[in-house]
Amino acid sequence: MTLDIFGKKFKLTFLIILLAEMLSFTGYIFSPINKLVFVVLVVVTLILSLYKLEYGIFAVLGELFIGSKGYLFYFTAGKLVVSVRIAMWATVMAVWFFGLIASWIKTKKLDLHFFRSKFLVYFGTLFIFIIWALINGFMRHNTLSNIFFDFNGWLYFLLVFPLYSVFFSKKEEGERNKFILDIAQIMAASALWLTLETFFLLYVFSHDIYGAAAIYKWIRTTGVGEITPFVGGFFRIFIQSQIFVLAGFFLFVILSAQDTKEEINKTAWLLFLSGAAGLSAILISLSRSFWLGLAVGLFFFFPFMIRDKFSLKKILSISGRLVVMAVLSFIILIAIAKFPIPKPIGNFDAAELLSGRATDLSGEAGASSRWALLPKLEDKIKQSPFLGSGFGTTVTYQTKDPRILESNPTGEYTTYAFEWGWLDIWLKFGLLGLLSYIILIGAIIYAATKKNSLAANDKILNSWFAIGLIAICVVSISSPYTNHPLGIGYLILAAAALENSFPKLI
Repeated sequence: MTLDIFGKKFKLTFLIILLAEMLSFTGYIFSPINKLVFVVLVVVTLILSLYKLEYGIFAVLGELFIGSKGYLFYFTAGKLVVSVRIAMWATVMAVWFFGLIASWIKTKKLDLHFFRSKFLVYFGTLFIFIIWALINGFMRHNTLSNIFFDFNGWLYFLLVFPLYSVFFSKKEEGERNKFILDIAQIMAASALWLTLETFFLLYVFSHDIYGAAAIYKWIRTTGVGEITPFVGGFFRIFIQSQIFVLAGFFLFVILSAQDTKEEINKTAWLLFLSGAAGLSAILISLSRSFWLGLAVGLFFFFPFMIRDKFSLKKILSISGRLVVMAVLSFIILIAIAKFPIPKPIGNFDAAELLSGRATDLSGEAGASSRWALLPKLEDKIKQSPFLGSGFGTTVTYQTKDPRILESNPTGEYTTYAFEWGWLDIWLKFGLLGLLSYIILIGAIIYAATKKNSLAANDKILNSWFAIGLIAICVVSISSPYTNHPLGIGYLILAAAALENSFPKLI
């Protein structure tokens, strides 16, 4: 029987996200609403966490899955700007911490559930290098503000403590599996919402709908994403959180692959259509990093099918389904951008647009700036390749980003944040730190490949988390995800999901 990903948590999450996004846009127009909702969300997160810590975790993860940079809501006081992501995360961490202290006072035992993790050695080694990068940043006299803002994203790793606290507090294996399934439902609902949001934004901008200017400013102000016009009237709709659309696509595909002829029903159709829609959103993002992650993820999808002893006939059937999904996703893109009511502004050739985007690796401003950064980043790494240069390390290079050129016509730009995710980690942590991160990820993926006696639904989730993690790692080659809460959040979820049935790897 197919795992139910469209359960109550999915439906409730989708409705909450819809309300949150509407309130975020309203709050952009009327700032008092933004502050009010910010406070309400933090209070609700506190109440949920006090009632049941896992509900607070669900709230924090829901924000992570849709919030891109975390500023759907924010609180300002003078020059201080606090994102709702930081506030909700801090609330859950505080509830967990004080609960831990209260338990210690009562029982005289300090039970850090995370210490039971089969991946503890790997996480622990990485944490040592994170602390080292922080110390190293101070030792090298990097700018304090750069150190802080460079380091704070890595604090998201601390969510592993309350996450594992909930996970290991569940005595029965079935309860732990349900906890992971609930999170999968929340991510699936978020992926579907982001997909529909991508379609909506493409329609609005490709048809120059009234209010497009306000929506654009809201998208930019909250950091939700980027909307960029292309020749021929097509608009690129890139949302950082679309990384979870990519992960969600693999979930829908894997679940769809489990169906037999007898099980093809309403759920099977929903899975198929959700997969096709998600694939279309990935195309609309025009993110070459996403496309590469998609290709590599699909490549690894087939070995998992072989491991699970899929017949050749079944593999061919699934391959055919993927081809149909791809064709349908292309049709969806064209149908939205060229829908005749009202008259669209574009006359682009979709095939030419996508193929040109895939092959032009240096022509547009973003790509050329990324390639201009690469040699400068490599030179900086060579200065301290093994121990790294610490958080807050900056690199100066020539950029063609029009937003930077507006304030600095020379194009010279100095920053501590880099598009090359893995090189960023190498620069800050050193080669040893980079290897510790790669080994952690490798251990998680390796665990998913082990043959075992898991129930079919557990194997599905394990395969999905592993393939999704592989895709995110590939995306991070030229985009910052494994060094950002978006990628970190997925990684710690994957680790928890794979705790259930595998022995310690060391």
